[in-house]
Amino acid sequence: MVAAVEQLLLFAADAPGSPLSDAPAWATAVQETGRRLAELAAAGTLTRGLRAVITHHLMFLFNRHGVSGADQYQLATAARHAVFDSPGEIRDTASNIAASSGGPASLGAVTDTHTTHADNSARLRHELADWIKGRGTFRTPMVETAFRTVRRELFLPEVPLDVAYGRTPVVTRRDDAGMSLSSASAPNMVATMLEQLTVHPGQRILEIGAATGVNAALLSELTGVDGTVVTIEFDPAFAASAAEHLTAAGYPHVTVIAGDGALGHTDQAPYDRIIVTAGAFDLPPAFWNQLTPTGRIVVPLRLHGSGLTRSLAFNRTGAGRLVADGAVVCGFVPMRGVTERDEQRINLTDDVVFRVESTDQPDPAALTDGFGQTRHEQWTGITARYDHDPADHLDLWLLTHATARFGRLAVTAEARSAGIDPARRWGGAALYDDGTVSYLVTRDLSDDVAELGVVACGPQHGTLAETTVDLLAEWDKSRPGQPTVTAYRNPDSVSTARYFARPYTTLTVTW
Repeated sequence: MVAAVEQLLLFAADAPGSPLSDAPAWATAVQETGRRLAELAAAGTLTRGLRAVITHHLMFLFNRHGVSGADQYQLATAARHAVFDSPGEIRDTASNIAASSGGPASLGAVTDTHTTHADNSARLRHELADWIKGRGTFRTPMVETAFRTVRRELFLPEVPLDVAYGRTPVVTRRDDAGMSLSSASAPNMVATMLEQLTVHPGQRILEIGAATGVNAALLSELTGVDGTVVTIEFDPAFAASAAEHLTAAGYPHVTVIAGDGALGHTDQAPYDRIIVTAGAFDLPPAFWNQLTPTGRIVVPLRLHGSGLTRSLAFNRTGAGRLVADGAVVCGFVPMRGVTERDEQRINLTDDVVFRVESTDQPDPAALTDGFGQTRHEQWTGITARYDHDPADHLDLWLLTHATARFGRLAVTAEARSAGIDPARRWGGAALYDDGTVSYLVTRDLSDDVAELGVVACGPQHGTLAETTVDLLAEWDKSRPGQPTVTAYRNPDSVSTARYFARPYTTLTVTW
């Protein structure tokens, strides 16, 4: 393996059938790129090297093609050995290649100019915090200070520095099918949930879903030296990794538990705050039992089997009652353990998946047949602004007001190019009745305003399209901004509002 990697690093001995044999100038191009990178480094303007970029893209390529984590680890280890453990051997080999060819050798192994200096880390950390602040996410100086303090790169040691401080989630582990098992959430979403949690110094915090450990570090900054942070991770290997990261970053006092987060951790209960950083389907008994009488819990709760999720900030208002004072649109890796629940997905085409609630008993054959019929488009004249418009919860409003069943369409780029383009803002929200589907679409009227429309297909497309348009008109009259979600431990306490029954909790949604 090491010998093969060295051959790649030296751009030497390409086989006649190699894909690179059709591009004989590639080695010279890489050598020239290395020279230019060296000039940038000498001028002090280089922040990321070519190999860091290539590594980043290779990671995504390997994941897309299902290369296992174990194989990726072996390849990376071989490359590390070739570059760092035997640089002299590589240089000698490169010199021999140059001598035999009569020209200079492309020495890719020693052209890495990626830097991880403390000054770059600090700069990127503050740039990220400035961006989050510019979005209006920070509501308290404590959360902002925590973001400017915690060094994210220590929790993401295997990714480039600018990726660690990027604005999007960083997937750290996938299963054999390529689905995310663990990730560092998008920083703005992390900041949003921490503001929802309203941590005070000295409080006891329980986190469900340690992942890389970075969230626990932020919580530790918020609760201070007199506080307690316990974080639970389902996978023992992930838990061990999170503990290592926390220790390396200066948070060895955080307690990391390998176990099922749905069971909580009784040894250090009760907790003033509980935060769940994985998509939860229910509020299990441990959450109720281990939360103080005046406690607060923030949880990304899946309100529908299609995956429709909201980060809900619940205040405890009684022994068996929690009332959310805020809901934020989000999406998270599903929580694993005793409360785990799979989504039902129906493949309508090779490029379109319909995510539905299994208890609605959909007919996959009828839906697939109906979706293949002619699509009928209807525009409503109803508009929504992209910013500062209380339209984010339109999909949840439809779910709680429609008599037709609700689902969400997930489509590929190829499907969108072919004209199947459900509204991204509301996650492909759709209604269906037997084999007829009606889904929301938008078209831009200006840079910040879009018109809402409906596309329907199937045997009853006209009826369901009209129903959907009428619902949009009803929603447009009041445009309710925030839902009120209430969780009851005792189902007998439920009002007449639209409710969702779970094994341990019943949820109501009112507007």
